[in-house]
Amino acid sequence: HYLKEGINLLEKKHCESHHRLWISLFVSYAETEYCNGNFENVRNTVNSIIAHAKSFSDKIPAYKTLCRCVGSAKLNSFEAAQIGLDALGQLGEHFSINQSQVTAMAEFLK
Repeated sequence: HYLKEGINLLEKKHCESHHRLWISLFVSYAETEYCNGNFENVRNTVNSIIAHAKSFSDKIPAYKTLCRCVGSAKLNSFEAAQIGLDALGQLGEHFSINQSQVTAMAEFLK
């Protein structure tokens, strides 16, 4: 698996010195693992991306892949919605946790 080999070749210090390459490899790996149905690897990779992101735009593809993964794994649509709401919260759009999904979506579409 070429992406995993590329990640293994990058040392921790490259997260800073070659940040774009690091993010691109990790995002591509997460997306590939999603397509292969390796959902635990997706979660671990997304957690690494989020932990090392320099900006919210670095996190967007990771959140997208994680939401798709949760939905595909038939785990919990509420969990996928919560991930999306957490991402929106980081952008300044806050929703009450007690709101129904329909109300949350209605507020989002305003």
